[in-house]
Amino acid sequence: MRLSHRLGASAAAVLVVAGCGTAAGSAPEITGEWELVEFSRGGAVVPDPADGRATLTVAEGELGGTSFCNSYSGTYRLDGDELSVSGLGGTEMGCAPDLMDAEAAYLAALGAVDEAGNADGYLVLSGEDVELRFRPLPEVPASDLENTRWILETLLDGEVASSTSGLPAVLELAGDGTVTASTGCRELTGSWSLEGDVVRVTDVEPAAATCDPDEAAQDEQVTAVLSRDFQVAVTEDSLTVTGADGMGLVYRDAG
Repeated sequence: MRLSHRLGASAAAVLVVAGCGTAAGSAPEITGEWELVEFSRGGAVVPDPADGRATLTVAEGELGGTSFCNSYSGTYRLDGDELSVSGLGGTEMGCAPDLMDAEAAYLAALGAVDEAGNADGYLVLSGEDVELRFRPLPEVPASDLENTRWILETLLDGEVASSTSGLPAVLELAGDGTVTASTGCRELTGSWSLEGDVVRVTDVEPAAATCDPDEAAQDEQVTAVLSRDFQVAVTEDSLTVTGADGMGLVYRDAG
């Protein structure tokens, strides 16, 4: 994934502590992994796009996350109850128009906030005309993912499920941070890390290959989902992988 240009100075933010549960003059609890649950602008809630989501990870002077379509990152400085955010930038991948619009609005709002606080377990960032409310990102134990050989069973496109084709398509997330996968036509390799329930991937490279026509659609979907950060959910022996554009893959534990 390629990092874009840095956002301009207008994207920098100074956050002042406010909100229920935060004492005056003390810093709110902002470190951790958060998921956006509500975005308000001008006092009205901005509807979420049908697919994709926004997350915020804050730790040791750095912040970042997923902005509906792309990944973004930046730095911050905490000084008492003031938090300065700077150097925001992100990847430059294209998504559906509604996701791109939501991404632009979210990043603009994140750059416009000037207050932060904790309320009932939520992180609330607000400015003159915007409010972003986050909840803690749910944890997915790495032990449920690592060193398991997952075999693809189902392709998801919204509410439409279809069966696989070609050779067995597999996914393995190794404990050493490497990811290996196949599409039923060709191999993929790269690196991974886990943040909450999001797998961050880097340097995912598909092998050169020519797929048969009946394998091409599956190859395209698997490659698109696994080449970018994706959300994971493990239930018993099943792994559901969801990409930022709502396309999904369902795997089972090969045992």
